[in-house]
Amino acid sequence: MALLLKHELVDDEKYQCFIQQCHRCRQQLQQTELSFLSPPSQRSQCRYFNIERLINWAIKLLESPLDTIVELLPNIEHNILKQKLKSKLGWLINYQDSLSNWSQMVKMTRTIETQLKICGLNQESSTIFQSHQLTIKTNSLVNFQIKILDYLKSESSQIQAEQTFLATSDVIESLFGKYKQFSSRSPFKQIGQMILSISLSTMNLTASNVLQALETVRYLDLEAWSLEVFGQSMLSKRRTVFSSSSDDTEIA
Repeated sequence: MALLLKHELVDDEKYQCFIQQCHRCRQQLQQTELSFLSPPSQRSQCRYFNIERLINWAIKLLESPLDTIVELLPNIEHNILKQKLKSKLGWLINYQDSLSNWSQMVKMTRTIETQLKICGLNQESSTIFQSHQLTIKTNSLVNFQIKILDYLKSESSQIQAEQTFLATSDVIESLFGKYKQFSSRSPFKQIGQMILSISLSTMNLTASNVLQALETVRYLDLEAWSLEVFGQSMLSKRRTVFSSSSDDTEIA
């Protein structure tokens, strides 16, 4: 989706002028009483991943009542403040129509991202996406929607009917994040028995599940299975070496 946005906006002169003016505006407002109105900082890389930050800032600022800003700066005379706002932020008016267009483009990408994260990718993905779209009036938005639909049809063309594929790595990354958090308690970073915590993270542990496990599997059997599959742990080996008596043979 970020690549589609980049392809659409990288050659859009008005959008490129917009982000340049946002950058200049941020420089002009910092260290002033209007600094709280400055646009968010732009990322030097992968900036098309989060372009809604600038777009939302501009839209909300244009929709913000002047009285609200006046109340926040009671020490500045009303006419002087109005003149400063016009001087530093008046340029946003020139982008009012374009901002609405860009905002709808971003909304399309976020809609399909959410859909694929929740529902996965299948042959119905393009149909579901279209059903959630409102009537589009501008040609640029129609063309952008067609590009998203082409992407969905291309990606789902080799998926068989009744099949659904995982479309993002969010779930896997979350599981590994939980594993890292749990395994951080271990004195040694080793993939061993701790790997079983990943499967535990995918289920809802209840008292009845725990009781059934304790009544079904003996600890001795679990220990024997673990030793067979994972072998002796690094910590166990270390304890064997460093807890040996002084009468043992020393390493030459």
